[in-house]
Amino acid sequence: MGIYLMNRGKQSPKTLRAPINYIFFGCYFFIIAAIHVFHIFLIEPSISPSTYHFALFAIAQCALETFVLILLAGVIATYLPRLINPYAMIVFALFLGHLIDFPLERLMDISFWDAVHFISQESYANFIELLLATNVSMLIWAIVAVAIFGFLSSSIWMYKVSAKWAQKRSLTLSSRKLANVIGVIFVLFLSWDYGMKSHISLLYSDRFEKALPWKSTFISSRTDPIVLKSSLQEWEGGEVLMRKLDSRAFSLSQKPDIYVFVVESLRDDYITNENAPHLKQFKEKNISFETTFSNANATHLSWFSLFHSTFPFYWGKIDPETWKKGSVPLRLFKKMGYKIHLASAARLTFYQMNRLIFGEGEHLADSIFFPDQEKCCEPYLRDQSVMAHTIQQMNDERSGRLFLIFLDATHFDYSWPKEKTFFTPFVEKINYFTAAFEKRKPRMIINRYKNAIRFVDSQFGKFMDALEKTAGGKEAVVVITGDHGEEFYEHGNLFHASALSEPQITPPIYYKFGENGSLKEKMECPMTCHMDIFPTLFHYLTGEDLMAEVLQGQSIFKADRWPYTVIARYNASRTPYEYCIHNGKEKIIAVFNDRSNIFNSSSLKIRAKKNIRDENILKDTAAIQAEFGSAFDRIFPSEQVGE
Repeated sequence: MGIYLMNRGKQSPKTLRAPINYIFFGCYFFIIAAIHVFHIFLIEPSISPSTYHFALFAIAQCALETFVLILLAGVIATYLPRLINPYAMIVFALFLGHLIDFPLERLMDISFWDAVHFISQESYANFIELLLATNVSMLIWAIVAVAIFGFLSSSIWMYKVSAKWAQKRSLTLSSRKLANVIGVIFVLFLSWDYGMKSHISLLYSDRFEKALPWKSTFISSRTDPIVLKSSLQEWEGGEVLMRKLDSRAFSLSQKPDIYVFVVESLRDDYITNENAPHLKQFKEKNISFETTFSNANATHLSWFSLFHSTFPFYWGKIDPETWKKGSVPLRLFKKMGYKIHLASAARLTFYQMNRLIFGEGEHLADSIFFPDQEKCCEPYLRDQSVMAHTIQQMNDERSGRLFLIFLDATHFDYSWPKEKTFFTPFVEKINYFTAAFEKRKPRMIINRYKNAIRFVDSQFGKFMDALEKTAGGKEAVVVITGDHGEEFYEHGNLFHASALSEPQITPPIYYKFGENGSLKEKMECPMTCHMDIFPTLFHYLTGEDLMAEVLQGQSIFKADRWPYTVIARYNASRTPYEYCIHNGKEKIIAVFNDRSNIFNSSSLKIRAKKNIRDENILKDTAAIQAEFGSAFDRIFPSEQVGE
């Protein structure tokens, strides 16, 4: 890559003029332009004027980038010739960045540079956990790493060979003319952007911009920031919260067994008679809701909000001493005299969630069961083992037990016994690269997911059959939820941990309470989230809402509930800085201005306002304040909107 300069001394130092390595630069331009244009044509179900508008912008940005790289190559070859080989490697790294950017944006809604930033700030242990969570073997990851290193190492050879070929038919251009070309392209498309801005549909504009090489057109649409007069409040800490407890919470007349199921990547609208007959029946016979949300689109953040009953803002803010003691809700159950039994098919070491939930050494758990990883190499085998263990434990004629059950078969790439396949055809193994090229719903991947759901459903059916036969089964409390949802390109992404789209943030939340519960008859709750699960359990057990000052979640039995939910977007091991606030019909997606420390942030940037179908709608500050002002009042006390 670059300009191959000969007879450098004959050129004027003011005007560089040299043969251009048009072979390599031509390949660079055509390949990256093709990738970004192809990405743009994948976004909408049908081609529209917006598609052509953004496709032209992708070509223009690729052309500008290529010409700038040519100009820099000429400068380096003229004045710093020893650096031309390292420069060739840098340009080739940019080229690889464009290639990798495409599947990352499609699958994870993050750019190549976002991914590099994530990895650079991860600990070794967390990085390995991330690789394991993809269900791609470590051998494949090693091959990918070697391949990338090999490509980068070969860039110097490619540069030299292509430069020699380019010399056979020399093409030259002075630096002045090259700069003029860059200026003309920039001005032309700046004018085009300005003139077309009001004519381009907002419907998919944010997704189109992310598909561009530079992630934005030249004139981005702006919304006035929401200026905060009060920043986020620091978390009070476990000890402060425990001191606020009402002593009546520990005087329980009865202690029914409680079963809380957390199923990986379980999506509410996939709970149908065809996919999950037992769960569908459970939903219809017991308590469900019009709208349910996770508090994040990624596992560790969702577990955090669920088991701490607090906003996901506080992920990463809990000090190590508090970690050692575990979650406040579980500590409360221990004080109530409950025994806590943990059975998990999932790896709770993911982001050290075992410590964050159960404390140092998992001391809050009275029993812990993890399936043998060697005997149960497949996730569905681990789920079977967990469910069998739970059923065996529940047959003990006791009460006052809290069972926490984590199931994992529905995590990609989805697992079930193949002899019990119900949905066909399905892919034998998910190929993430080819999946990135899908335009419509990937039916064969979806069938894998549905088969995994049906398997988990069969295990839940066995549990319910066993529960009915136990002594305290009728009065037992059962909660089932997913840690988050799963997307299949309904809104431009695949799987989860990518965007705050409806499929990724709407897991089921179903409750079964005992037959004598009078609170059930008074319940009016159209919308709930993970944070509400433990406040609801405490309210049911005590008959009163005694945890309102202790936990940030709200009981579903509470009369005047806060009509909003806060949902965080995945940000690896760091505190999330992007959130949505949802009112059940519409949501705003906001970013704190200080991404490194959101507790120092003085304003919010509104990235989008969307309806329940994830379609963009107009987002002026006045309308946002009118619709979401009471949400800001709770999150940022005394906050006012201004410029």
